[in-house]
Amino acid sequence: MELRQITADNERRIFAKCLAEARATRGLRFKETARSQLGNAHLAFGNLYALYEHEDDPAERMVAGFVLHDLGTLPQSYPKPDLSHFPPHSVLEGGELWSLSTGAGRVARYVGAAVAGILQARAILLYSILKPIDLTPSYTQLGFVNACEPVKWPYAETLEGGEIWVQPLILEGARLEAYIRGGFEYLFRTSGDRRALRLNINFERPESTALHAETPH
Repeated sequence: MELRQITADNERRIFAKCLAEARATRGLRFKETARSQLGNAHLAFGNLYALYEHEDDPAERMVAGFVLHDLGTLPQSYPKPDLSHFPPHSVLEGGELWSLSTGAGRVARYVGAAVAGILQARAILLYSILKPIDLTPSYTQLGFVNACEPVKWPYAETLEGGEIWVQPLILEGARLEAYIRGGFEYLFRTSGDRRALRLNINFERPESTALHAETPH
């Protein structure tokens, strides 16, 4: 699989379409409320990442994705929890995790850990759906803990118009370090004592491939 950061406007539109499809057809089946512009803000100004099964897949073939933004770029989606003791740029809020392929969402969680490490996050904030179905166990297994009491989410509803409650989750300190380490270990696949990261880089050969060595006179 390949992880790509989505930057082009047309790719962001494809990402948004896939996100809406996944929300409407998988799991809880929900949507943003008619008034909400939260998702649009995240899609326009957040860091978008998409997974592809093959490195040469076109943009339309993305199978999963997620969005990250630091609190210095965009504010947290809800006033709680209070994270004012952190520098805003050091806190990442994760959201808009979606998958259109079985197992791809789990892969996205692991590679997201490596991205958080690259971005030097000191804390990760999530608003995981709690009701009408509880999606928090998959995050507690990764070390996330409750940051405050559950919140009635004002930005989304079920397809039938029902309420959605979320549980704010936080990951910091030693638990965050372990999560990031696990993400890099997932990328650096282990085979026995060997760890390898595949790099798809082609170097141009010089016109002459002969090696020249200077000798002292």
